[in-house]
Amino acid sequence: MNVALQEEVQRVTAALAESTLSEVSQSTHLSSALGKALCYIQLCRNNRPLGVDFKPRILVIKTAQESARQYSATMNCIFAAQKDNIPIDSCVLWRDSSFLQQASDITRGIYILVDESKNLLQFLLWVFLTDTETRKALCLPQSVVVDYRAACCCHTNLVETGLVCSVCLSSEHIN
Repeated sequence: MNVALQEEVQRVTAALAESTLSEVSQSTHLSSALGKALCYIQLCRNNRPLGVDFKPRILVIKTAQESARQYSATMNCIFAAQKDNIPIDSCVLWRDSSFLQQASDITRGIYILVDESKNLLQFLLWVFLTDTETRKALCLPQSVVVDYRAACCCHTNLVETGLVCSVCLSSEHIN
């Protein structure tokens, strides 16, 4: 099972790498996926029978590059999940993701970078399948230092000092 999952992840990743699509279509639509998950969780909350315990969480498995153009929309979804006490767990393959580091840290989820695809199934079963109460008893990997720099809305680069719009929270680098 682990070998089959590993081969499928490598096949999908290779197909993405060889694709000649534009940067926008190559990047993930993380904000759309998070928004859809939050809407579905709200639907389940509204339709659950009385007395049924419901502890939702979101798991993101990420292999593709991220786009700084989605920064505002992604952060809005992260703040909505934080407000509703929905942890966002992140399983990132091969390269770090600042969006998902922030998402997991802000919502009290778990962020794990999987360097080798042969370890993917072990992490999925050991860390992400367990409920939030059982996780407290596990010795989980230590969290990384989270980079909270914002992305410049016109250059899409991470900035340490810049101007921020008070309405949409977009940032612009200043020299």
